[in-house]
Amino acid sequence: MKRVVVVVFCSVALLLSSTARADELPPSAFVEGVIGHPQDHNLSCESRSAADIAAFWGVGCAEDDFFRQLPKSDNPNRGFVGDVDLPPGSMPPVGYGVYVGPVAATLRSFGLNARAWRGWSLDDLKVELAAGRPAIVWATYDMRLSEVQAWTSFDGATSSIVQWQHTFIAVGYDAEGLYLVDAYDGVTKHFTYEQFTPAWEQLDKIAVTVHGPALAPGGRVWKAKIIGNQRQFVVDGRWVAGPE
Repeated sequence: MKRVVVVVFCSVALLLSSTARADELPPSAFVEGVIGHPQDHNLSCESRSAADIAAFWGVGCAEDDFFRQLPKSDNPNRGFVGDVDLPPGSMPPVGYGVYVGPVAATLRSFGLNARAWRGWSLDDLKVELAAGRPAIVWATYDMRLSEVQAWTSFDGATSSIVQWQHTFIAVGYDAEGLYLVDAYDGVTKHFTYEQFTPAWEQLDKIAVTVHGPALAPGGRVWKAKIIGNQRQFVVDGRWVAGPE
């Protein structure tokens, strides 16, 4: 099978079309230029993936700097849950991680045009990769299939949680599966669709995409700021928003 390789760097990736359709996808694609690094803390996979995808787009961001910017909460949809140095597999409220909304919002605070997604499809993910844009995806360590549980946080919201939840950067696909940069060790690995899809589905197929710096006309500039005891985001220096 002939393999189509998409090679991009920051300046080139900004010129790629964002209107690719699923029925026009090449049989395979691979985004060059994403450099993975091992996460610095047991539960910092989201910050590691975010720092590496930011670097792809030319934004210098250390893992610990990103983690400090992340909102903190006992609700993973509002901020990072628990102690980042607890053992892998820890569960709320003592230690866990964070979902797409706060990660996308924090990437925007670093000047990137980031968006959170839920209920995505493989074709949605492939469209991004074929256009030369890597994406952060949430699954589990080694694609383990743990029992999905319900967690009710102090704000009364109920979230789906799963032991060993973990992030990867999707950088390519072929007929058999996906190429993912594992935040645990920074290595690019190949997982079959049969391995990846059930693990991705456990948390409703969530992902974060980045479409370059948010500096184009009409783009928003997000800056993190402590207001009261909570981290909020000041948008364009004029109004305040929480992570979405």
